[in-house]
Amino acid sequence: MLIASGLVLAGCASDPGPANLENRHASARATPLLGAVQDADIDEVRAQREAGASLNTLTEQGTPLYVASENGHDELVWYLLREGAAPDLADESGITSLMAAAGRGHRRSVQLLLAAGARVNATSAGGDTALFLASREGHLSVVKTLLSAGANVNVSQDGRSLLMHVVNGGDLLTAEVLLAAGADVAFIDEHGYTALDLARSRNNEDLEMLLVQAGAGS
Repeated sequence: MLIASGLVLAGCASDPGPANLENRHASARATPLLGAVQDADIDEVRAQREAGASLNTLTEQGTPLYVASENGHDELVWYLLREGAAPDLADESGITSLMAAAGRGHRRSVQLLLAAGARVNATSAGGDTALFLASREGHLSVVKTLLSAGANVNVSQDGRSLLMHVVNGGDLLTAEVLLAAGADVAFIDEHGYTALDLARSRNNEDLEMLLVQAGAGS
């Protein structure tokens, strides 16, 4: 059984820490640890770590923690975090391990990353947050977990609020959760449209009713 509480990260601001916790760059092919993570081979991951393999090597496929998180390898996520993997180390586009886990709906990995201090409102170069990715995919349990951890429900991307993106996708349940968390029903995009306008343009009466009940159009 994995235990998120009491997770202690190695290193501190005044101590550079072991060499295997330094941020590095390498190709995935030259990183055996990454291959072991992809195979979910925890024994090999331990062996690589004990041999001094860097836990924070960034490759074209992400870091070992990123790969474990994206694939929902919860035990490996817990192990890598416990050994000092950096939870917020992102790729060149700013995608973090938390975003990767959230976008795939891996709730347990999301919980472990949050417990390790991952920034819940980190934003990628493209404007994605963990909540954005989870919401767009309809991963309700992850959405609720992120909101409980303080995720900003009123983020926007491409000029539209998160609620507008969800409404545009026709996801009634996720829209309901976002509204309950305080999503701004009156947000107006650069073209003058609201979430209610989008619901009506798609003839989605259920979403239209939900938005009106939440105060849209008043």
